[in-house]
Amino acid sequence: MQKNVTVVLTNGTDLPTIQRVLWGYTTQNYRNFEVVLLQDKPLEVAHSAYFFPLYFCPPARLSSHLTQSLTDYVIFADAHAVPREDFVEEHVKHREEGYYLTGARFFIQDTVFDTLTLEGIESGHYFSTTFLAQHATVKGLKAFRAIEPGSWAALLDYCLPELSFNFSNTSLWKTDCLALLESGAWDERYPAHRYYREWPGLQQKSVKNTTLLMAAARDKNLKISVIVSTYNAEEWLEKVLIGYSVQTYTDFELIVADDGSRPETKALIDRYAANYPVPVRHLWHEDLGYRRQEILNVAIMEAAHEYIIMTDGDCIPRKDFVEIHALEAEQGRFLSGGYCKLPMKTSKHIAPDDIVSQRCFEVGWLKSIDRLGFSNTLKLSAQTWSAWLLDLISPTTPSFNNCNSSGFRSDMIAINGYDERMKYGGPDREFGERLENNGIKGKQIRHKAVVLHLDHPRGYKTPESLAANLAIRKEVKQQKIKWTPFGIRKEVPTPSN
Repeated sequence: MQKNVTVVLTNGTDLPTIQRVLWGYTTQNYRNFEVVLLQDKPLEVAHSAYFFPLYFCPPARLSSHLTQSLTDYVIFADAHAVPREDFVEEHVKHREEGYYLTGARFFIQDTVFDTLTLEGIESGHYFSTTFLAQHATVKGLKAFRAIEPGSWAALLDYCLPELSFNFSNTSLWKTDCLALLESGAWDERYPAHRYYREWPGLQQKSVKNTTLLMAAARDKNLKISVIVSTYNAEEWLEKVLIGYSVQTYTDFELIVADDGSRPETKALIDRYAANYPVPVRHLWHEDLGYRRQEILNVAIMEAAHEYIIMTDGDCIPRKDFVEIHALEAEQGRFLSGGYCKLPMKTSKHIAPDDIVSQRCFEVGWLKSIDRLGFSNTLKLSAQTWSAWLLDLISPTTPSFNNCNSSGFRSDMIAINGYDERMKYGGPDREFGERLENNGIKGKQIRHKAVVLHLDHPRGYKTPESLAANLAIRKEVKQQKIKWTPFGIRKEVPTPSN
């Protein structure tokens, strides 16, 4: 029988994992498909064990394979993610001319994923309520969508689409796929990391809650650069350094972007860097007045990793801070986190052991020292479900705030970084507004990712700087400006034809 769907498995390198993934495709309700593994060299797998044709294809020859194939629809999926039995069926059910479908992956603990068996995959046990409640790395709505297929999932896709094109779970008609591959946009090295916010002639359609893939949490692990800005604030910076030393997620580097601090700051950083759980780098320039945006642009370009978290040297992160940003990161979005602004008495009272033990994030402990407002109490008290709900109904627009925001480095470079004309009072908001103008939308995580904002004076805040910044932001909003000529590169972009 002619197969009418090609499933392309991307970024597969681990044979035992790929074996489990192929087991998942043997359970599919919809069986009229072929599987193509993007590999430079064939792997040692038994083709006869599968009802579907299995091909090995170098990434550079994918276009040629699809041209020769008799199929008319293409599904891209992560070669390290096991599909639920209705995965192919749901893609076929929702396909529509003029659209591409975009889905997601669901993550479980690494050690559990490595013990998945053929029998468990065939029985559907691994997508059951009991199993996922115990082993999923994220609870709440994301767990709910994985165990509630059908009408509930379709309703979630309609109400909460969260659209982005990625090669971990997406599908489109073959003619559209060939046009994409032949356009030169395809990156043979990292196909799963390429994404497209806009594709000429195609609209997006979310199947994030109806097409489920299960992967090991290690495959979610973004390599992250955390950029911490500072200036002559060693007492606060030390508390922040302690906060990043106890993170539950450790696949990151820490860059201290220093706007010209005194030698004591360097001595502090060097002392911690000598025995720190992650790499630490100190970027410094001469103190010529407030030039934070300049050193942040340097840090963006110096960042070693694809994803960047922006924060300040007066913001102590909760131990799950980096992990939350990693789990919530999404192509085509920047994340907008929250902060709890503390009074000076509490800021001074917090000691190293309070950070290591995490009691400084306990509402009762904070209230025993000084006042704690309702909004801060809400953020610190929110659990998985309530944090999701509070972020969903929050009237606050997700804006880019330097104390707690993140995004892909390539998106930051695409808008030429921060506008270096701007002083204190809104340069981070303007940065986010240009991201929005360039198609990168904000995503609210203010009740999930939390930092404690330590109190300090703001001698660099002037009416003149605020007025100048507001004028720049007004122009950005009115003219939908995406790229600043006063950023990383000091030049006016050439108009595209």
